[in-house]
Amino acid sequence: MRRLSFSKEEISKYLTEVRENYRPFDPGWYLYNKLLSENEKFKDEFIELVYVTLSAWNMNSRGAKLSEFSIFKKSILNNKDKLQNLSQLKIEKLSEVQFNSVLQDLELLFNNLTLVAEGKPRLVTFSKTMHFFLPDLVVPIDRKYTLSYFYKNVGIAKDRSLQFEKFKEIFHEFWRFASENSLEGYKDNVWAKNIPKIIDNVIIGYGKLSDIK
Repeated sequence: MRRLSFSKEEISKYLTEVRENYRPFDPGWYLYNKLLSENEKFKDEFIELVYVTLSAWNMNSRGAKLSEFSIFKKSILNNKDKLQNLSQLKIEKLSEVQFNSVLQDLELLFNNLTLVAEGKPRLVTFSKTMHFFLPDLVVPIDRKYTLSYFYKNVGIAKDRSLQFEKFKEIFHEFWRFASENSLEGYKDNVWAKNIPKIIDNVIIGYGKLSDIK
């Protein structure tokens, strides 16, 4: 697995690329910013907005397939307490003990949430959904940029435990990067409104400028 390592100059360059050239005025951008402005995350309207945003982020097309909305919503509400317990945590502030505890909670959520249709891989949809509910803690993962960066391929194992192992590896690298770099000053009002999205944007910017396929 590749390490996440960039200089301050590289971070700035990749974030500038995303801010200026990545999906300007795209519906996914609009919906994402609307999500971040909402505080009551367990109302029907917010869960509907998450579902629609996942669709706008290509989580209901090609190889991905979301669960029926009623199943998706029930799954979220059944795990409300666990999500609320994690909601005040910030990835860059986690101690090693906290990190390990968070991983245990995320593994329970990974296994308990029914976000995708039966037989579909959970990894990407799980990470994006968790980012919407826990924007300061979980970095969204995708195939094109994240998996290509860390593994140089976009394959996801069918086995659920292997999928979470990959999530755990990536999440650990995100935590290390957030802990070792002062990223607060890179926030903006476009795509980089929280530390996890800053990390995601760095990888996207790198991928765009490096022509990751």
